[in-house]
Formats: sequence, structure tokens, C-alpha cells
Amino acid sequence: MAMKLWVFAVALMLLTAQAFADPIEDFYRGKSVRIVVGFGPGGATDTISRLLQRVLSKHIPGTPSVIVENKPGGGSMLALNTVYNAEPKDGTVIVGFNQDLIRSQALGAPGVRFDARKLNWIATTDDSMGICAARTDSGISKIQDIMGGKELVVSSFGKGTLSYDPPAVMKAALGTNFKIVTGYQSGAAQRLAVKNGEVQGFCTSLDPMTASARELLEGSKPITKIIIVTGSQTPDSPFTRGVPAAETLAKTDEAKRLLRAIHLGFTITIPYAFAPGVPKERVQAMQTAFAKTFKDPEFLALAEKAQQTIRPKSGDQVARIAKEMLDLPAPLAEKLKIILQ
Repeated sequence: MAMKLWVFAVALMLLTAQAFADPIEDFYRGKSVRIVVGFGPGGATDTISRLLQRVLSKHIPGTPSVIVENKPGGGSMLALNTVYNAEPKDGTVIVGFNQDLIRSQALGAPGVRFDARKLNWIATTDDSMGICAARTDSGISKIQDIMGGKELVVSSFGKGTLSYDPPAVMKAALGTNFKIVTGYQSGAAQRLAVKNGEVQGFCTSLDPMTASARELLEGSKPITKIIIVTGSQTPDSPFTRGVPAAETLAKTDEAKRLLRAIHLGFTITIPYAFAPGVPKERVQAMQTAFAKTFKDPEFLALAEKAQQTIRPKSGDQVARIAKEMLDLPAPLAEKLKIILQ
């Protein structure tokens, strides 16, 4: 009788343990989570991802290892297309990419093999603004210098990115004479071209800016000067004092709406997502892990040291903004398509 009771007790303990087991923890334990970055090393997305790599693991149930994999191409379209269509849909592959690819989908850009409405959004790291800067020896000290006048040659990843679309739209909406040189594979390469004098300027996100961008703007004799920001107001930054916001220079309602449409993407700078098909509970676990990481003192200290601003948005917030970007009114979308094609 005692033996039967003992067997029963052991069986009950096993059943209880199984009942309280964490399936998310069980899944991730011993695995690796890959963050596929759509740009080369040295840019903002790569920098943030490598900071995440150092802290994120401890906030994911099961503490899997975290690996960063660079997959540049098409302004991060290669990475997003690959993760969306060819990588495992089990919650082990995250893609970090250029948020303006959402607008590329809205405008029917070639090469899009994803649907941003179906992405499992995890988070973004910053709510930012776009900026364009000119070398201080270029003869261009303010945006008015290139509004129907001088030419400013800027470096860019390519169409559909924050280094191409904002200057292209400003050219149409404000008459700014930007010449955009494409083909640079990372933000670091883009800024190195400015430093070496291959081009006269660059456009990027105000935050996060990596050391390669700040190097061009800081010091007693900075190499470049910001001449315009996107949005309707100038942010409070030492780099932008006295710099006009693009929408304040617009002379027509259409111009303002075009500039508003191009600015919207900056509010979800550096998004991370799972492809469709990842189990809901794993998506939620990763959203929670990112949220905890963004509040972790260790991560915040690393971000501060790397001069990265962290103003995150949740997956749900990103989904709402992505929907707004995808639901552009048809006439406005057609106008943007013509400008950006």
C-alpha cells in the first residue's frame, strides 16, 4: 500500500511539474535567436542590434544566445524579403530593417516581397526626425542656398531609405537642389564618403546617430552642419539650433502633406519584427523581452556610452503607424510614387 502511495505521489509530482512548465522557456532554452540586420556593420541599426545582443538574452525565457547577422542589400529589402519568405517562422529569427520599406510597399515599389500588415511587430528603438547636413566647406550654410540655387551632392543607400526619400521629397516639395548618389552599403560608408570629400553631405535620422555621424557634426570646427530637419518643428538638439523644419517652409497644402508622409517613418526608427507565422505567445514573449531590455540599466548605460537615444515604441504602436503609412490617400500616394520612382 505504501509503495502504491509513493508511486502515486511521484506521478502527481511529475504531472504538476508538467502543468507548471513554461513552454516558451522550454522552446528557447539552448537555442540561438538571430537578429538579421539589413545593413552592413557600423550603421545605427547594426549598433543598436549589437547593444541588444549583449542584454536581450537575459529577458527572453530560457535565455537563448543572441546573434547579430548582417545582410545588406536594397536598403535592407534583401534582409526583410529573406526573413519574410525563407527563414524559420518559429520565433528564432528577428529582422531589423529600414522603416521606410513600409512606404515602399504602399507605393508599389519593385522588389517588395513582403506585406508589412502581416509582420509581427516587436518594437522600435526611437521616435526621431530626419536631418540633412552639408560640409562646412561646400559653400552651403543654410537650406535656402539650395532652394532653386546651388547643388548639394549627398550620399545614400538607395531608393526607399531615409538617406534617399527625404531629400527626394524635399526636392519636389521645396525646390531643394539635392543630387543623390546611391550605392553605399552602410551608414558608416555613407558618412565616410562625406568625410573624404566624395560627396558634400548626407541625410539620416537625428537619433540614433552613430559615432561616424556625430564625428562630422561635433568639435570646434565640425566637418558638416545640419541645414534642415523633417517634421513641423525643430527638435531641441545642439545640432539643430536655428535650423528650419521642412514643413514650415512648404508653400502649399500638397507640399505639407508630402513632407508629413515622408516624416512619419522617422517616428518608428529602427523597427524589429518577426515574419508572419510565428506563434502568438512567442511574439508576445519577445515583445516583453524587448520592453524589459529598453528599461534595463545595463542596456541604457551601453546605449548612453554609444551615444544612442532610446525612445521605444511597442509592437502595437508600430502596427498602428505602419497602417497609417500603408493607407496613404491614392492621389498623395501617386504623387509620392512619381517623385520616388
